[in-house]
Amino acid sequence: MSVDRITLTEIIDGPVTSIDRVYGFERVRSLCRATPRVVRRARTRLTAHPHPTADCPAVAEGTLLLDGDLIVCAGATAPTMREAIDLLMLRLQYRLLRGLGEPERDQPIGNLPVSAA
Repeated sequence: MSVDRITLTEIIDGPVTSIDRVYGFERVRSLCRATPRVVRRARTRLTAHPHPTADCPAVAEGTLLLDGDLIVCAGATAPTMREAIDLLMLRLQYRLLRGLGEPERDQPIGNLPVSAA
């Protein structure tokens, strides 16, 4: 299945710039091309608070529905939307590689470390 046949959805909450919207969309498309399994649907939510607090001015969340009905999801907060998107992509990649790749020898099959859960 090509990446063009994947249903990609981007939900925007708050004042997210168009540059950040396009950046997030393209990063998700690139990730979908590189997954070890076919991605059927991908959804991201970008949230920028109109009056950001120091705790979470930018939030990026993502969910991938893979072939075989496997769901991989992650989220990230950061000072800027671009940083939140980059962290989200790193977390999704980590979960994809760790969850679908070769299990580590010292871990039971199917167990992911707490940092990936």
